[in-house]
Amino acid sequence: MATLKELSKITGYSITTISRVLNEDETLSVTDATRKMILETAGKMDYVGKNSAQKKQTEKQLKIGIVEMGNGQVQLKDTYYLYMKSNVENSCFDHGIETVMMQYDESAGKYNCAVAKELNGILAIGQFKEEQVEAMQKWTSNIVFVDSAPCPEKFCSVVPNFEVGIQQGLNYLKKSGHRRIAFVGPKYATDANNRQALELRRKLFKEFTKNDTDLQGTLITTEWQEYDVTERMIAYLKGLTDEDEKPTVFFAFNETTAMSILRALQIMEYQVPQDFSILGYNDTVLAGLTQPQLSGVRIQIEEMAKLGVDMLIRNIKGEFLVPLKVMVPSVLVVRESVKTITE
Repeated sequence: MATLKELSKITGYSITTISRVLNEDETLSVTDATRKMILETAGKMDYVGKNSAQKKQTEKQLKIGIVEMGNGQVQLKDTYYLYMKSNVENSCFDHGIETVMMQYDESAGKYNCAVAKELNGILAIGQFKEEQVEAMQKWTSNIVFVDSAPCPEKFCSVVPNFEVGIQQGLNYLKKSGHRRIAFVGPKYATDANNRQALELRRKLFKEFTKNDTDLQGTLITTEWQEYDVTERMIAYLKGLTDEDEKPTVFFAFNETTAMSILRALQIMEYQVPQDFSILGYNDTVLAGLTQPQLSGVRIQIEEMAKLGVDMLIRNIKGEFLVPLKVMVPSVLVVRESVKTITE
């Protein structure tokens, strides 16, 4: 696990600057390139610490394209996608696979990349419109999706199991004595085909708490991938009057949201976890760099990336007779941001 001191030594930036970047301090003037470099360095340090194997050689040098949804701004707003791409590239390196980045030209309806010849395959990260999927197929039919499953009857995919993750989080909070739980996140998000749909984690939270008579669930709506979480949380905290209705813990839709909740509580001079607890989701290396360190439901990004690459290799070899969809379960990571309530 990377530390702020180690990040400072490698990047050349002060611990204070790195800390403010990780906490999205809007008063700090740094470029997107600097922020991305700090975030990528943290992710790479975490990967190197867990992976010391030498680069493997495959029977044949493969060349695959990596496609991402959105643009660099999406990665800076939700580092989950930044680290997913990094882990995909690391896994390809371990297999001796050459990777090329592909960019979507919306006006022409096609993907461009630095190679002129046909690729062996494509690994697509995120959610994509139907026309984007069609544009990928003009390069190759060997496509594996990571984090979404468009056309599951046609393409292999690797996705996180949100049902398991939300249940894990609620079971942990309930076991820790929490009964009044507030979910913080958007009402809508994009589905596998990049269309607006009910956000699945919020939907599952609402269903599970409704069916559990021991729990009182509250929904706090924020925008997806927007920097409004802190302001909305401050407004929500200022409006709390009834002690019996006040939640004891905030269950965040993703890690960026969890960090924004932490910042709002600190601005309002609340102590975490003494006054309020926080449980995050995604759980990247950044969760261990906050004060206090954030507990969370971890999407196993590294395993998803490895599975995606392995499936693509097998797809290229013609080993799959039917497309497969793999749902990867999450794991609970306990750190410092959730206290145990004893009655």
